[in-house]
Amino acid sequence: MKRFLLTLTMVLSAFALFAQDVKFDVAAPGAVQMGELFRVEFSLNAKPDKFNAPEFEGLDVMAGPSPSSSRSTSIVNGKVTKSVNYTYTYVVQANAEGTATVHSASVVVDDKTYSTSPVTIAVVDESSTESQASSQSNAQSAAPTNKIGKNDLFIAVHLDKTKAYKGEPIRATLKLYTRVQLNGVEGSRFPTFNGFWKQELKNDHHTWQSEAYNGKVYNTHILNEFLLFPQQTGTLKIEPFELTVAAQIVTQQASRQSLFDDFFGAMDMVQDVSKTLTSNPMVVDVLDLPSGAPSSFAGAVGKFTLESELPQENITANSSANYMVRIAGRGNLPLIQAPDLQLPTSFEKYNVKTTESLQSSISGISGYRQFEYPFIARAEGEYTIPAFEFSYFNPQTANYVTLSTREMTIRVAADSLARAAGSGLVSAISKEDIQILDRDIRFIKLGSSELSSKGDMLMWSPLYFILVAVIVLLAVVLYFPLKRGIVNRSNDTFVRGKRANKVALQRLKKAHEYMKMGNDKGFYDETLRALWGYMSDKLNIPVSNLSKENIREELSKRGFAEEQSSRFINIISECEMAQYSPMASGQMAEIYADSVRLLSKIESLKKR
Repeated sequence: MKRFLLTLTMVLSAFALFAQDVKFDVAAPGAVQMGELFRVEFSLNAKPDKFNAPEFEGLDVMAGPSPSSSRSTSIVNGKVTKSVNYTYTYVVQANAEGTATVHSASVVVDDKTYSTSPVTIAVVDESSTESQASSQSNAQSAAPTNKIGKNDLFIAVHLDKTKAYKGEPIRATLKLYTRVQLNGVEGSRFPTFNGFWKQELKNDHHTWQSEAYNGKVYNTHILNEFLLFPQQTGTLKIEPFELTVAAQIVTQQASRQSLFDDFFGAMDMVQDVSKTLTSNPMVVDVLDLPSGAPSSFAGAVGKFTLESELPQENITANSSANYMVRIAGRGNLPLIQAPDLQLPTSFEKYNVKTTESLQSSISGISGYRQFEYPFIARAEGEYTIPAFEFSYFNPQTANYVTLSTREMTIRVAADSLARAAGSGLVSAISKEDIQILDRDIRFIKLGSSELSSKGDMLMWSPLYFILVAVIVLLAVVLYFPLKRGIVNRSNDTFVRGKRANKVALQRLKKAHEYMKMGNDKGFYDETLRALWGYMSDKLNIPVSNLSKENIREELSKRGFAEEQSSRFINIISECEMAQYSPMASGQMAEIYADSVRLLSKIESLKKR
């Protein structure tokens, strides 16, 4: 029986192997130096029946195709997995500056043809640059050097656009360029992107690539990518990006010390050099949205569709129903809030339930946000739910688009069970259903009423005047505090300032829980929210307009010590840096304690 099961497993595994999707890919560098030998590889995850070689435009084939194959089998928890890989390798050379092309290659597998896409390769002539560098190195060959050329190692921030509408996504790519060997990253400081709402993109799939830049070939790596959504108009500046790396350079001995050195030549020495790289600041021009926005426009920018799921047309009074709206597409979906749905006054509305499915990619954020509006119809009758409208701005066409659902009529039948039980619920609110009860006038008694006094009256007695005086005095005493309280409660700035410390301490408490669980990212994210949110509420400045410098300036105006202000700013900087590089748990405890202490110190200041 066991042998039969093993045989069946192997047969099924082999069938799954042959039934898998066929993938035929090509791998080639994006840029090469003129005269450089390099490889072009075609890989296939199935056994080919025939391979059709590609055409090489602007390239000389020095060797190939050289076929090779590999097989692997793995068994995990009784599950057998097999894979095969066939590779065809060419060694080619580019002898002319410009652009070379590797045209499509094709294979035949089980009578089906699979082809690769053409690949374009940039060919760079560095002979003039190398000759200049060679003459300089010959003049200085007597002494070793630990310097790296300015153009041999640098970082840059690339934006897919420098002019955009408010709310339109901008892709920011942080890229490293190097022509020297690197030994690791020692630290980094990412831009804060003031004035933008940012969404970090996953960069697990990024690998080292060859790229031509300013007439030279570099090894490049994308360090991080963000989607930036401008939240204010005007000129927004993106702060420089800083990265500290350890680079390896080769230094040569200045002189030969022995006959052995004379025979074999001087030995090359490798030295690690720490270098801090800084990108150039970037500027983005953010355009305001055109005038004439529809009344249903609430800041949605992109391209969307609107779907709705309407409740049944016939329901029973006191029964629940749902009105569902789904907004799907690509744009600033995370910033779209639940629109206002107008329902008849006799419908009891409940909290809106929001669900979403969002995917972030280099082309933007796509997916949907779904809003469910639960309600209960309390009265019978016929009601009309007006059409639901949603408007967005399309930056590609530079105009507003309004989408709407259809108007519908709901018929609410009487709740027979509630009426029979005499629950007291109103089953109709129309004029026709109002009933006048107790029409009859009761009998009026004739003659003397025979009323008699039961005691002294309170009115106009001494106690009455004492009570009146006390009430007037209390009214005068309480008038001004109550008036001031009403004015303060109507002042949003005052309310936010009063709640700032409470909200910040709640967030720090949550950050402390993350710290105990060992969740570094959660701790630093929550601490940043606490500190930025506290200063925003306390200073009445939107978070998008806050910066470390205006925080320092405002704290100084309120009499906060310069040393404590610097520590407050340093905590923010350390938390931002810790989001991208690990830090010790003891440092988290110090950051937490200092944050609580500094917030308490700010609260103790007399001046708001």
